[in-house]
Amino acid sequence: MHMWARLSVFAACVVSLASAASTTKGFVTTKGTEFVLDGKPFYYGGTNSYWLQYTQNEADMSLILDKASAAGIKVIRTWGFNDVNATFIPAAQGGLPQYSPDNAMPGQVIFQTWKDGKATLNKGDTGFGHFDKVVALAEQKGIKLIVALTNNWADYGGMDVYTINLGGKYHDEFYYNPKVIKAYKNYVKTVVKRYKKSPAIFAWELANEPRCGADGTRNLPRSPAGCNSTVLTNWIDEMSTYIKDLDKLHLVTIGDEGFFNRPGDTTGDWAYEGNDGVDFTTNLQVKNIDFGTFHLYPDWWSKTVDWANQFIQDHVTAQRAVGKPVILEEYGWMSDAARMQYFGTVSNFSRVEVEGGWQNIVLTEKLSGDMVWQFGLETGLSTGPSSDDGFTIFMENTAQSGPLVLDHVAAMSKLN
Repeated sequence: MHMWARLSVFAACVVSLASAASTTKGFVTTKGTEFVLDGKPFYYGGTNSYWLQYTQNEADMSLILDKASAAGIKVIRTWGFNDVNATFIPAAQGGLPQYSPDNAMPGQVIFQTWKDGKATLNKGDTGFGHFDKVVALAEQKGIKLIVALTNNWADYGGMDVYTINLGGKYHDEFYYNPKVIKAYKNYVKTVVKRYKKSPAIFAWELANEPRCGADGTRNLPRSPAGCNSTVLTNWIDEMSTYIKDLDKLHLVTIGDEGFFNRPGDTTGDWAYEGNDGVDFTTNLQVKNIDFGTFHLYPDWWSKTVDWANQFIQDHVTAQRAVGKPVILEEYGWMSDAARMQYFGTVSNFSRVEVEGGWQNIVLTEKLSGDMVWQFGLETGLSTGPSSDDGFTIFMENTAQSGPLVLDHVAAMSKLN
């Protein structure tokens, strides 16, 4: 090749590399088991605030992000959906799914309304126009958002709203009914294309806690024909590929609870037998899934602290084996008050003891990140204290927020 030709090619390569660098500036990427932000490792301690985007007062939203930022939090996970039926049928009359009380709040932020089998997307101030403000505030304050695109459960609509309105009978039809797939893709396309250029988006999440089944009372039943891990893995492959075709700048993850599928397991442990269609290790290997997620609530799952510690270690092993980042995306230990309400007893272990132990494993084993469930504020919001589901860590409670939020976030940042 002539010298001038070689110089021209070299110059073109430099321009190409510079362009690629400028395109990804501010966007989180991955390298092996690490997240990378602007060329540097990005380990983080984050939090969940599903209620952030339902907060109707913009000053309140700004306060939430300011308080999180002051604590050093760089990543918040929130919901990017709220699906409702135009005509609500009470559960007593056979109406499903049974929405949470939050769905009936006046002036509720709603993204999608269903009527007679047709979805209408709300792009106004009480819909995507509202979420525009959330994303803009996050951009201003340097916070990244992991955005879940639907829910396995009845809260804020979710999967069953699609399925019921399109003639389905079973919860798991969401993963294979062609009409449902098409409708979900239409919603996903609307959200992803709207924010595909925003560096505030850390990742798109296919669903919150997808399973073959859901709540036996509030949701549609699981199909008798049998949903299995292959069904979910195929759906994960299809949907992650679809999002990547729309948006090549942002990461894609599943949002599952991280259950394993080990047919040879002899312990009889449901979390390792793939009974609800989740196969963590196989799903982590799907081409267009950039990182893995898992959740941890041993209280609700009737598991011990020792079991929970091992569950984390098993995900550390999977992260190293597959070579992709893995995050402990939700985790919580019930408050004494909630434990008394639901179980009539308190635990011998404190929240700081238990969750602090999990955080130490994350730090020591260098999981890529973790996100405590959930961020709370007792004061300052125009609507009063934020949601308390028995797992909330209120920032004003420094005996908990000090070690479990401020100290841990700082320790995770030091890994960078």
